[in-house]
Amino acid sequence: MVLKGKQIVHRPGPLKQSNKAHKSGRSRDKGKQHDKGKVDVKTLSRHKKHELNRLDRKNKLNQIRKAKREEVVMQKRGLGGVNSPPILTVILPLNDSIDAEKFLDDMKNCDSDNLFVINNKFGHCHISSSRLKQRFTFIIPNTKDLISVMDAMKVADVLVLIHSSDPPDDNQNMLLSVIIAHALPTTIHVVQGLEKLNPKKKAECRKHILKTLEKRFPDEKLHSADTKQEFQLLLRQIGCQKQRPVGFRDARFHLLAENIEYDPTLNNGTLKVSGYVRGKPLNVNGLVHIPGWGDFQMSQVDYESDPHPFANKGKPKAGVHKDVEMASDNVLFSNKPNPSEQESLQSEVIPDPMEGEQTWPTEEELNAAMLTPKKRVKKVAEGTSDYQASWILNSDDDASESSEDENYDEDQSESEAVGDVEMDDMESVPELKDENYDKQLDLDEEKKMLVRFKEERLNQMFPDELDTPIDISARVRFQRYRGLESFKKSVWDPLENLPPDYARIYMFGSFKQTKKKVLTEEKEGAMPGLYVTMHIINVPQSLYENTEKSPFVVYALLPHEQKMSVVNVIIRKQTSCQTPVKSKDTLIFHIGYRRFTCQPIFSEHNHIGDKFKYERFLPHDEPAVASFYAPVIFPPASVTVFRQCQDGSHELIATGSVMDANPKRIIIKRIVLSGHPFKIFKRSAVVRYMFFNKEDINWFKKIKLRTKCGNIGNIVQSLGSHGHMKCVFEKQLQSQDVVLMYLYKRVFPKWTYDPYIPT
Repeated sequence: MVLKGKQIVHRPGPLKQSNKAHKSGRSRDKGKQHDKGKVDVKTLSRHKKHELNRLDRKNKLNQIRKAKREEVVMQKRGLGGVNSPPILTVILPLNDSIDAEKFLDDMKNCDSDNLFVINNKFGHCHISSSRLKQRFTFIIPNTKDLISVMDAMKVADVLVLIHSSDPPDDNQNMLLSVIIAHALPTTIHVVQGLEKLNPKKKAECRKHILKTLEKRFPDEKLHSADTKQEFQLLLRQIGCQKQRPVGFRDARFHLLAENIEYDPTLNNGTLKVSGYVRGKPLNVNGLVHIPGWGDFQMSQVDYESDPHPFANKGKPKAGVHKDVEMASDNVLFSNKPNPSEQESLQSEVIPDPMEGEQTWPTEEELNAAMLTPKKRVKKVAEGTSDYQASWILNSDDDASESSEDENYDEDQSESEAVGDVEMDDMESVPELKDENYDKQLDLDEEKKMLVRFKEERLNQMFPDELDTPIDISARVRFQRYRGLESFKKSVWDPLENLPPDYARIYMFGSFKQTKKKVLTEEKEGAMPGLYVTMHIINVPQSLYENTEKSPFVVYALLPHEQKMSVVNVIIRKQTSCQTPVKSKDTLIFHIGYRRFTCQPIFSEHNHIGDKFKYERFLPHDEPAVASFYAPVIFPPASVTVFRQCQDGSHELIATGSVMDANPKRIIIKRIVLSGHPFKIFKRSAVVRYMFFNKEDINWFKKIKLRTKCGNIGNIVQSLGSHGHMKCVFEKQLQSQDVVLMYLYKRVFPKWTYDPYIPT
């Protein structure tokens, strides 16, 4: 029955036909309105990840490849051109029989119709080629002077190595190792004298030289230089060779001095250095660094006309050789620093005595304490008189303990024993016939070296192990040490118990961000290729007197690079160095453009945790980190380490690179006290020889014990009054096992930085 007032609605069944919707009149805008801002998931993720399709990726790679190719072509075209400095080329012979001066003379005369040659008083040879439309500067450093060769390599654009049929000697091999490790520019290998040999020997000699090259310079070509045509091809090769980048050099302004004048009456000594701007622009407000002498300010920069123009400019005539003295009357204009923008020479923080919680003694109090003799209380046997007590020597006094105490009294007795043994051996050995042999031998140095070898061997066999002293309590001897639950996971505050020298240095909030900002900011000033004269002020006259001994180079400092901090460098010991290198030995560092002496401390190099174990000796087969106080230098910068021998020569110790400038690097020195099981029970044991009195056992009672077999335990109580103690372990001890206790303390480098290394 149908109710009145209600309409019946027809509902289609499942078989109802559904017609296609009418789509006319629709547009993209209507579709967007229908989607209401919704985006497809695939499209959205692709845009967020900046993903490109295959065609776009291929096009992008082609664009990058084309841009790099054009950049290389433009760099090659600009080498030695009108708006760039001459191509600085260093000629280095690899044998004493090679005459480098004759090689350079042959280069000058290879194309006399198109070359114009000028020599200056520093031995630099400027060659301008109208055929190649390029300029070259050739220098020949003294191969007997290592510093001279290194200074030339740091600024060289091209290195020409002259090979001979004889293999390089030890000195030349060391030079090559230093050059490759520190600053290897674009290299060209040349051989002379092959034309004089018969074809069979010529092929053998060439094959022998190429085999020698493969070890250090793989995939390098060997060029001949006997005829004028070969010298012309060699000169063209120097001009069009792709330049090898050197990080620390290319990021800074540098200048090879063409002329030097000194005026002692201006600004406490003004040094006027003339040369071409290379690398980055020269800013008169910045600081400059002279290797071996330190940092200086500038009072003026003079822009001068180019003294070595192109041969096709009409000024010089081709085929002419001249020796010239540089004049200073061709100044175009000058630029003086802005006092408000000029960089300061302040390298250290002036500490505020009222700042901080710790109160340090003043210099007057420290000097008075050094002059005042300290009263020492000696432990002597009962019944000993004062006269007898005065003859008893005290052992190491821990109250004034330095950071290097690893060998204690046993080293002193060992060195004395070594001296006695050597004297006995020398008496039993018959005299040699060579009377001059003993004159060349330094017996004291031999004794010291023997002791070092023994110390290094003991450190390798028993790392960080130290005998507990008998005549002084362990709680006094090791009062600066502490125990750690875990070396990797335990917390150590990096700002705890800092030495007074830390108040003098700078620390960066983020060294990486500061480095990125400094290296990427735009430089202003004299552009590369210009010829300028720098007026460097406050220069001692002794520096001017040493300018002719090696190539004189000036570098510009980046912001913050004059400030002192704790510099950490990663180094690896050279296989040629067989002598032990101990922490706090005086070493010579060449870091980028700087060279100085200091006494570094070594630590392990790893990326696990925030604490790093102190190394007593530089490891032979793995890299280590050397830390020392020095001015900040931003990486990339190569590091070479030398040790000065008694005859004045330098021995290559290690090579590496700069890591960072971080005073918060925690270097932990570990010592290991050992004891021996006296009585062994199921899980406990009586241990002796670790301590020698009851008070020391109670003092170190909370520190964990470990054994060489991997057992872990702790001290329960002392037994008696002679150092026996009851210990409990996780499992039963073995009779041959050794009980160990690890103690730690933080060590810091010493302030031994000395920038003055004149050539």
